[in-house]
Amino acid sequence: MHVDHLLRLDRLDLTLVWGDEALLGQEISGVTATDLEDPARFLQPGEVVLSGLVWWSPDGEPGKTGRFVSALRQAGAVALLAGEETHGEVPRELVEACRLHRVPLIAVPAHTTFRAITEAVYLRQWGELSRRPTDHFALPENVRLDLDRALENGVSTGELLDRAFAHLGTPVCHLLTSSGRTVARTGAAPAPLPAGLAAELLRGGHGTTVRVESEGATAYDTWHLHLPEAGQVPPRVLQEIAELLGRHRRRQDRMRAMSGVASEELVDAVGALRFDGHRVQSRLAACGLGGRSAYTVVV
Repeated sequence: MHVDHLLRLDRLDLTLVWGDEALLGQEISGVTATDLEDPARFLQPGEVVLSGLVWWSPDGEPGKTGRFVSALRQAGAVALLAGEETHGEVPRELVEACRLHRVPLIAVPAHTTFRAITEAVYLRQWGELSRRPTDHFALPENVRLDLDRALENGVSTGELLDRAFAHLGTPVCHLLTSSGRTVARTGAAPAPLPAGLAAELLRGGHGTTVRVESEGATAYDTWHLHLPEAGQVPPRVLQEIAELLGRHRRRQDRMRAMSGVASEELVDAVGALRFDGHRVQSRLAACGLGGRSAYTVVV
């Protein structure tokens, strides 16, 4: 997707303020929304930047606008999409700074949400990827790298689910077991589903449901991604998110199994006929209970 493709989407009602043909032909790699005065460290090359211009004021510090646009240029941003809601229009000072630093500037009317723009970019990208050979990923590279890092850092299931859907505007999604228990849900989901209703939704074919494959899962605790609106997320994207959650669950299962073995060894050490303090201390450490001065055994 190129910058000028955004201008062709009538539903967004965007207006080009400044930018030449060559700059508008740049490819978009992603989207970042920010109102930081210096957002450079949070940007990736090829991104379009959405800003409500909260950081700008008519009587603000001289040079602030130039530094903001210069940071976008240095970070490799391909366009600035400036919201008109805060100030009623795009400031002339910003127009001049974008012209100086050769950053395309597009005005976003008050009735167009940043979420709508974000969805337009990523849905277009995923649509293009879904038509490529299957050795290509549906999720954009920067999203996959972020999720891989989150997985390695051991984030919670709920946080991982939220991150996986964040670039789609975080739609309503529940992660359910076959028996109807809500394992996690995105921030847009108001509350866990009642178990009976959840199980009925999984059986009834309402919305979109994708099974999360994981070794050792039973007919009762298998995970399923469930979105109430069918077709809200491209199928290949959902499948890749399900695969990610499958990796997360396998990691959880391994840690739980290791914890179970360590617990059994601790019980054996404490209950041994001949007390071995070194053995008990090592088993306590293996269970994450080391370094304490006193313990209470409950039978």
